[in-house]
Amino acid sequence: MDIWETEYLQILAGDDPVLEWVKSTGLRPILNGLEEAERTQFLTEYRQRLRSAYPMRANGHTLYPFRRLFMIATIGHA
Repeated sequence: MDIWETEYLQILAGDDPVLEWVKSTGLRPILNGLEEAERTQFLTEYRQRLRSAYPMRANGHTLYPFRRLFMIATIGHA
């Protein structure tokens, strides 16, 4: 078995690009489980935290490190 991690640096543009990135992927099940008022409050607070963690650069882009885990396994013959 071989396993490794790679980090890709995504260069994102627009307002709140990290939030938009995660809303369409891993955040979807969480948002679907919230009532509308809870969802609005959650997104407001999460947006603020993401802006702090991933600030927009002077050129208008936001850098977002995106980690991926890769695994290769082979089954030996008996």
